[in-house]
Amino acid sequence: MSTILSGAIGADHYRATLHTGRHQWHADEKSENGGADTAPTPSELLLSALAACKLITLRMYADRKEWPVTRISIELEMDADYAARPARTHIRCRLHAEGVLDEEQRQRLVAIADKCPTHRLLTGELAIESVWGT
Repeated sequence: MSTILSGAIGADHYRATLHTGRHQWHADEKSENGGADTAPTPSELLLSALAACKLITLRMYADRKEWPVTRISIELEMDADYAARPARTHIRCRLHAEGVLDEEQRQRLVAIADKCPTHRLLTGELAIESVWGT
């Protein structure tokens, strides 16, 4: 499956505009990095993609199993060592569910969260190629 996203940045340091289909959003850097802090940072956007995928996957699973889950929430924390070669990154995902679940169901939700497509994409073989457009 192919996904296409486009983006552009002008003279505003460092606000980028991103597009896919009919959706548009922005990324920026924090003020201590020279940005205006008007939008999430690229790292925060990466974490938001992972969080959204895990949440949607868990909602689908709980619905399919007809488990009495009224709300699922997640908190992600990323520690990155950019100086290491290759860079090392550790992401902790804390899951919470409201509803009546036993320990076995909670552990099953943890296992399912780790099978969401974005988790698999980030932990699988990944190649990124940058080229000049024509």
